[in-house]
Amino acid sequence: MIVPRLVSISLLACSLALPLAAFAEPAQIYRGTAHDALFGLCLKGQQGVAVGGAGLVLESTDGGQSWAPAPAFSDKALLDVSCGTGASLIVAQEGGIYRLSDGAYQAVESGTDARLLSVADNSHGLAFAVGAFGTILRSEDGGQNWESLSTDWEAILNDFVEPHLYDVTVSEEGVVTIVGEFEVVIRSPDGGETWETAHTGEASLFALNLNANGGGFAVGQDGKIIRTEDGGVSWTEVATPTEGILLNVWSSGDGEVLVSGIRNLLYSNDDGATWALLEGGDLNTGWYQGLVITDDDSPHGEAALLAGHQGSVIKVQLN
Repeated sequence: MIVPRLVSISLLACSLALPLAAFAEPAQIYRGTAHDALFGLCLKGQQGVAVGGAGLVLESTDGGQSWAPAPAFSDKALLDVSCGTGASLIVAQEGGIYRLSDGAYQAVESGTDARLLSVADNSHGLAFAVGAFGTILRSEDGGQNWESLSTDWEAILNDFVEPHLYDVTVSEEGVVTIVGEFEVVIRSPDGGETWETAHTGEASLFALNLNANGGGFAVGQDGKIIRTEDGGVSWTEVATPTEGILLNVWSSGDGEVLVSGIRNLLYSNDDGATWALLEGGDLNTGWYQGLVITDDDSPHGEAALLAGHQGSVIKVQLN
């Protein structure tokens, strides 16, 4: 699994846990080999893409209900994918960026050999990719051309260090939010022209979610969860029932929050005031990094798709 600079895992007593009776056993949708790993997952309508180690790509054409391997176009570890509202984009090791064009992924020049860990875009063609040692790349034409943006990390962290950046979001209005090492959260209200520091600390933050209601969460090392209620301008820490490594997060804006990680899947229906530590299947033994929410039009309602170890894709019914 591609998450540098992690610490060991230990679990606290789940003193904040909610009743788990409402949650069904996770359903296995796809499993690869013992050596496979999936790091990124996205879903747009009926089309889904999951990416992973050694160029692994899975595709779904039925809203995530089934998955099948796609023809390989790279042997690099593919670390994130954005179905976005523009062309699909994939980022990889060694500065690799791939863009869907004419039904196939084509390599585009990134201008860097740094490991790229996250990519996001909006419908106006604004895209960002972030990664190792403070790398921030911007595209204004849907991922066809990229430029590297410089950041004064000494001013942000009061140290001569370039933090790994693990996740990025891009709003339709061009607001860009990035999280990474040292609990850093930086935010640009103008598409990367200027940056402001929203939060710093000690733990690494591996994932970020901002919802349409202005709320959101970032999660990471040592069970760290922080929350915003103003679109990422300010952040406060949330108590959790785990010290495990948390890898991804989703929030509805109506109180529901789902957090995936290594041997952890947390759910809250009250914006993180209390948590359920979900169990079943391999949730307490494996890891899941890719996370999307789908309404599969079933009588059971909303569900989460998760992708991770052994090339697995599972579905967890939320309600």
